[in-house]
Amino acid sequence: MGELLQLLREASEHELFGIRGVYSSVDTKRAVDALVEKAAGSGFNLLIWFVNPRRGPEGVTASYRTEFFPCGQACEEDLLAYLIEKAREAGLKVWAWFGFMGYKSLLEKHRDWAAVWPDGRSTLERPCSPGGERFYVMNPAHPEVVDFWRRALVDLVARYSVDGVNFEDDFGYGYCGEWFSYDELNRRRFTRFLEERGITDLEWPSDAVEGGRYYSYWIEYKCEVVAEVACELVKAVKSVKPGLEVSLATEVSRERNRRVHGIDWVELGRREVFDCFTFMAYTADDRTLEHWVKGVFEELRGSKTKPVMIIGWELRGHPAVDWVRQALIVRRLGGDDLIVFWDGGLDSSGAWGYMGKLFETMKRGQRV
Repeated sequence: MGELLQLLREASEHELFGIRGVYSSVDTKRAVDALVEKAAGSGFNLLIWFVNPRRGPEGVTASYRTEFFPCGQACEEDLLAYLIEKAREAGLKVWAWFGFMGYKSLLEKHRDWAAVWPDGRSTLERPCSPGGERFYVMNPAHPEVVDFWRRALVDLVARYSVDGVNFEDDFGYGYCGEWFSYDELNRRRFTRFLEERGITDLEWPSDAVEGGRYYSYWIEYKCEVVAEVACELVKAVKSVKPGLEVSLATEVSRERNRRVHGIDWVELGRREVFDCFTFMAYTADDRTLEHWVKGVFEELRGSKTKPVMIIGWELRGHPAVDWVRQALIVRRLGGDDLIVFWDGGLDSSGAWGYMGKLFETMKRGQRV
């Protein structure tokens, strides 16, 4: 308890985090009840809930009423409506955590929507499988894919009184350690992209893969496509509910994110597309966390897009005090908000109560 007391003394000198969020993908009403009780009792004020998690034989299963994704038990029970009701009763806000992954029967119906591996096979023919799962990645350069995402998002926010939507980073250019999409549509668009820069000798796809002659241009191209898609989707969501907070979950490394996912959060920050970025600062090493937080805040200095740090994934099973210490690192370096990934990690570390003590101390300014 000695380290905790010391940390709480420091905590009493800091303002309370504005956003105090926790991610979850629980899939029963009983689990929702437990989540709401633990979150509210520990001082959290926001639940970020995965509405279309990557699970089940289709690769995706909806946890809310929708015609856009396969419906499982949570969908049939309309678990999102139940979660919102219980969260409101407890004074908590709810963000819908939305993923852009396709699913098997969708791609069987629309085969040209699938992302394509460099060898020409689609992700319907060969789903990416990081651990036995089967993920059906879609092509973000396909207008019909973007329209599918747009309609699904509009339907979601029109049906449910969520307070925000948190976009997953799975737009289709990189996932589960592999990169896509080397299809004919991307080839034509990338060819035009290069021609605008005076390059006319593209060899496809060898020039666009890592180590290829025009790989750096391919990264720029991917970022341009994703930025266009993001702008369209955020605009669609805001057209339905202008006051909704729309955020993007993203990696802390700008360069890795550009290379893999085609997400340049600095450029998106300049465009003021999102209200905030939620940065996946997943590490158990405090020095690494400090380095990441400082780097993100410096890169986004002056941006109207708010950076929100997410901690916790690599802290699962660690002593509960580690969660408090990392939360204070974020606050000490200027982080006004904090999100924890995820409720299961807090469970495995017994950290709910510790986070509650942290928030209570910061809120009341009590000296320990």
